[in-house]
Amino acid sequence: MLLTIGNVSAHGRDTHLVETINRIKPSIIAVGTYHPLSRPAVKFYGTGFVISRNGFAITAEHVISAIARNGEMGNLYAFFPDTGNSIKVSAKLISKNIKYDLSIIKLKGSGFDYLKLGDSSSVKEGQSIALCGYPYGPVFGLHPTTHTGIISNISPMVVPVQNMSLLSNRMIKALTDPYYIFQIDCTAFPGNSGGPLVLPETGEVIGVLNSAFIKITKENKQISTGISYAIPINYVRELIESIKKK
Repeated sequence: MLLTIGNVSAHGRDTHLVETINRIKPSIIAVGTYHPLSRPAVKFYGTGFVISRNGFAITAEHVISAIARNGEMGNLYAFFPDTGNSIKVSAKLISKNIKYDLSIIKLKGSGFDYLKLGDSSSVKEGQSIALCGYPYGPVFGLHPTTHTGIISNISPMVVPVQNMSLLSNRMIKALTDPYYIFQIDCTAFPGNSGGPLVLPETGEVIGVLNSAFIKITKENKQISTGISYAIPINYVRELIESIKKK
């Protein structure tokens, strides 16, 4: 007997997800550095995803900032999985937005597989989602991993605190100019930051995974939930539009 909910079968949903994973994985990149004389030669910092055939890609700004702090922006690379052997492509930073913790990078070359951006303004709580990226980076090899869940909450990226001593400068800035983020009920592990949050049926990107940045403002030293978050994709659209106006 085939389990059905409404007019959609469980088998049908699984089929959509299988097709979606197969379609999006070639566009999921590991973001890091490469230098043949370094030990190790490759260093992993986070996940990203390609959004255009000519090689524009999205990742988290804190991923790029970590590379910059180590003085390795000249060695910025994107790594694509290819039957267990990664293909590396040099990249450069195009633009960033610290408020939303987003960066746009440009990969050298063209003809890339890419993901379609969705509309995060239409996302509802309870909606099914899938996330894809490189949890813990090279520990498991460069094989994109997918997790599924739902949008469990849509709320401001900062919450008021009862004790003023818990306020950080970033929390104060966020309180004066808040924006909404997605809370999800599946775990985004270290290394997933910058990866896509997609609709299982279509593969459209509705958010950018980001827990490290948001937890500073959503949580504090007294609260550590393990909850995962994502930046709505429409903030990426804003960043893209700002580049077009330059």
